[in-house]
Amino acid sequence: MKFPSHPMWLALLLACAAATASAADLVAQGKEVFAANCAACHNNDASGIPGVAPPLANALHERLGSAAGRTYLANVLVHGMAGPIESQGQSFNGVMPAFGTLPDESLAAVLAWLSTQNGQATATVGPDALAQARAQRKTPGAVRKLRDAAN
Repeated sequence: MKFPSHPMWLALLLACAAATASAADLVAQGKEVFAANCAACHNNDASGIPGVAPPLANALHERLGSAAGRTYLANVLVHGMAGPIESQGQSFNGVMPAFGTLPDESLAAVLAWLSTQNGQATATVGPDALAQARAQRKTPGAVRKLRDAAN
């Protein structure tokens, strides 16, 4: 297949290549931020630790796919969460600390990496959702209640 040599086509191809590189960079950054801040409880591969912290890999697909779920995930990262939950047939009752001291871009990168660990090709939760969560003051217990609404 031959593409026209018009400058508009070249600009479009370069923009697509840059977007792909940016998405890959975001996922790579997210993996690094996750390893530095989350892996102690959730493992480097996000598989979780039985009785300690739930698995995140292959466990967030439905939440990443709904607006309520994405709001919940943004709030979990910004405000933390406390209370009983079930994930992949396991029960957990602990406290996840808030990571609201990290910039929205870093938290969005973590969610981009987690999206890939849940079969998503692209990031589904952006910095705007995190900024919106940050603008609302929530306790970790209040965030736990959002989980029910996100199901």
